[in-house]
Formats: sequence, structure tokens, C-alpha cells
Amino acid sequence: MIAKPISLPLKLALLFHIASISCTAQQLKIDSRTRIAMNKVDTSSIKSHIWYLADDKLKGRLPGTAGFQLAVDYVTDQFRKMGLQPAGNSGKFTQSLIIRKSTLLKATVMSVIRDEAGNDDSLIYGKDITIQPHPLISKQQLNAGIVFAGYGIEAPSLGINDYENLDVKGKIVIVMREVPDGLPSTLTAHFGNQASKMKMAANNGAIGLLLVDKNLSFPAGNVSSNVAMSPDKSEAMSWNYSGKDIRVMGSISLATLRLLFRNSGKNLQALLNSLKQKKNASCALPGSLQLSFESIHEDIVSDNVAGMIPGKDPVLKNEYVVHTAHLDHLGIGRAVNGDSIYNGAHDNASGISSLLEIARIYKQARLQPKRSVLFVLVTAEEMGLLGSSYFASNPSVPKNNIVANVNTDMPTVIAPLLSVVPLGAEHSSLLNDVRFATNYLGLDIEKDPEPEQNRFIRSDQYSFVMQGIPALHVKYGNKMITPGISLTTIVQPWRAKYYHQPADGIDGIFDFEAAKRYILLNFLIGYSIAQNKTRPSWNNGDVFGNIVTRKEF
Repeated sequence: MIAKPISLPLKLALLFHIASISCTAQQLKIDSRTRIAMNKVDTSSIKSHIWYLADDKLKGRLPGTAGFQLAVDYVTDQFRKMGLQPAGNSGKFTQSLIIRKSTLLKATVMSVIRDEAGNDDSLIYGKDITIQPHPLISKQQLNAGIVFAGYGIEAPSLGINDYENLDVKGKIVIVMREVPDGLPSTLTAHFGNQASKMKMAANNGAIGLLLVDKNLSFPAGNVSSNVAMSPDKSEAMSWNYSGKDIRVMGSISLATLRLLFRNSGKNLQALLNSLKQKKNASCALPGSLQLSFESIHEDIVSDNVAGMIPGKDPVLKNEYVVHTAHLDHLGIGRAVNGDSIYNGAHDNASGISSLLEIARIYKQARLQPKRSVLFVLVTAEEMGLLGSSYFASNPSVPKNNIVANVNTDMPTVIAPLLSVVPLGAEHSSLLNDVRFATNYLGLDIEKDPEPEQNRFIRSDQYSFVMQGIPALHVKYGNKMITPGISLTTIVQPWRAKYYHQPADGIDGIFDFEAAKRYILLNFLIGYSIAQNKTRPSWNNGDVFGNIVTRKEF
């Protein structure tokens, strides 16, 4: 049973007063006009945004549909009424991009291992190998050498470099899908994700990547994937695609890996054991792989929506703090209990509502921070972070001037907000801004209670991280009013019923006072960043900070 929602009482007002006198992280002062605007965040407005965006008439806000366009029109109208400046392209609130769906014609897949003596072994699609469609090339044929690169990780600062002294130029790289044990949850998610392994292979000159999947299964139907494209369709701009130099991406079975090692003179099991001990096990393999397949493409146009509050500092106004939330959901799908509309009330109408109300705080308080603040509602998060990938790699402002991203995705406002998990903040100085905001509101900071969910790479802040921009995503912590009860015990069954289901509608469970507190939290984090004269920075030697200099990935 969900605990009864609580309001922001007199205790919170006292916290406001105390914080205005002695805010820890940066001595940031919150004046009375700002406090009044914060107190005016209205639960009825929060509810109104969610109710509109999750209404059946929007049909689940799938990009490329009339329902998604209604969502674009709604947030654009809200920005215009609040007086935000357009921050899309060509003086508009929108930034258009192409979403390309690529589909592999599996009947065209031919794959052969050829040894050094010229003998061939054909691979069975779905049993020995699977291939992903290529987003830029319709017909693909290649014959390339093969290299085993362990986990496919290049991170010298962690003592892991599977590409050290390994020549992979023009070759197909084979890597294990797993990652070494003992890494923090954010790094486990990052290095275990296919796109990171692909990018590291591409950075070293490979033309293909095959992941070793110990549970390889035959995909049902033709395999499809999505990428964001520039409007002229000349370039893919997605975190999940590394560029045109990667010509093949797929998976092989463990049995296929053994076949590739057959004439190598290497003991595969010994190498795998070495990997477990964090020892380098990379090596060139004999023979080559011959692959051919065809992909077909289907394109739609979709929009990000961006509004701006310009900064007032003569210099810092040219730097930007970006708040993001995704505007899309899943559209219409398989019916559950007679309902086929996936409304996405929590995911992510609640996040959109949060951004709109954060913008309203700025406008009602007539705040003009030192840095400019962008509010970006992105498309196609559910298709693979496509809208945020496009914006982060091709922003409407100079990329080097974006100092931080604060992302809001599915806050899970179903119980009082007493503690938070700032995913990603521990990698940069943004943790100081989180501490300021949580101290102000009397919230606890917790570690990720569900690291196995890989949440750090599953939402739009990751697109900014992949561009070297410090970013975070605040999720609920576990603290509850009743001692001995963890919020996880409530969230897990709730998520099973509502997450990516038609049940996530306007008749679900909401704690709007908690939503208000979450909005204040994210406002304070962003405002702290915008007011601090010092630009946010990655922690010294941090893996994600090294993305900026390409020391590692």
C-alpha cells in the first residue's frame, strides 16, 4: 500500500531560510523572490501537464505520428506563453532530424570463415552468428581479417586496455559481451554497452565488431534498429552508432568463437580465464571472415523542442546549462486488458511537466542567471536516445559551450521524496550542486540501489556524457517514512505493472507533492550550476572526462 502523500510543511520553509543564509556547496544565495516562485510551483499545473500529455488523444506520442505532433505543439505553446526564447534551429522552437529505421533482410545474410589454407566453414544465421542492419549502406560485402580483443575496453586509467599493442585496422574485432567484475555500476553499464564497444573498435581502426553472446538466440522476424540522421541524410548522429567506418555489427556464439580459435595455437579457455583476472588476452586470429547482407531503410522526420532563458553575465551568458526530458513514448501496441495505448504518464509526461515548471520558476521569479539555461524536450528516447544524441552531437548552440546536462526521465513520483540517487554525478563536480540542492531541501543522497538496471546509460543524460559533457539524472532513493521499509519493495511490483505498459496512464498512482519537491530539486541543481562562476568539471582522471581528450573511451 502506498503511503499517504505529504505536503511541503513549515519545516521546508525553515530549510529555505537556513539555506539562504548558509548554502554549503557554493554559498549560493536564494533571494525572497526566488523562494516565493519556488513555493508557487502548483501541483494542479503539474497534474494538468501530465493529464494532457498522457491523454488517449495523443495515442502514446510515438514520433512521426499526429499524437507526437500534439505534444510538440503543446510544449512549444507553453514555452511561448512563458516568454522563453526559441532555441531550436533557424529562430524556431524546433530542431528537426531524421529518424531512420534500418531492417536487415536476413535471407541475404551469407557468412563464411576461411582459414589460411583456403578452407571454408559456413556459419548459420541465428545459430552461429547474427548481424545488425547497416544504417548507411544498403548492400554490404566484405572480407576481412579477425582479431580477438578481450572485453573490447580501452581504459588505461582503470588498468584495462584490450587494444594495447593490437593492430585492428581494417579488421573485424571479436569481443566478449561482458565486462570485468568489480567496476562501479555506471562504468559497468558504460563498458558493457554495445555502442561503447563499437566506438572503441572504430577509434582503433576496425571495420567491424562481433560480440560473443553465450546465449545467442535466433531473432524473430527481420532485425531492425534506429539511428538519428542529419536532415540531408548524409550522417548518422546517434550514440548507438559509431560512424560509417564500422561496416558490420553483430554477435557470434561461443561455439563460433571456438571455431575461430581452431588453428590459432592459442588456448581459448586459458585466455578467458586470464580475462577474469583482468589480464590482457588479446590476439590476432588466423584466416578471415567473409560477410554479405542487405539492409532496407525507412525515414521519418521528427523534432526536438528547445527554449532558452538567456544569462546575464557578459561572459558566462555564452555558456549553457541544458535541462532535458524526452517527449516521446511507445504509441499504440499490444493490448493489455483491452487497452492498447501506451500513454506514458510517468514515462515521461511527468518529466516533461517537471521541465515546464522549472522554466516557470525562472520566469515567475524574473531570474536571469549568469549562464544561459536551455530546456530541451527530445524525441525518440524510447528508440535509443536518438533525439538527445542528435542534439548533443549537433546542438543549436556551440557544443563546447554546453557545460552540463540535468536530465529528467520518469521521476517515479509515487511516494514522498525523502532521498535521491544522482546517477552520474559522482563522476564530476556536479555532485557539489546536488549536495547544495539536497541540503536545501533536507534530502538524503544514496548510492544506486539497482545497479543491475544499468539506468545510467538508458536515458538521455548519457548522450551528453558521450560528448564529454558532465551530466546527471536524479532518481528516487529508497528512504521511506516508515522505518525498515524500502521504497524498492514498492517500486519493483509497481514497475512491473506500469513501466512500458498501457497501465501507465492518467489513472495511475501519483504523489503530486513529491513531484513538486522533485521539480524544486532539479531547479536548484540547474540554478546552482548556472550561477557558479567555475565551469563544471570531470573528476581528475575520470573515465568519462577522458572522452573529451580521447585518451580513452
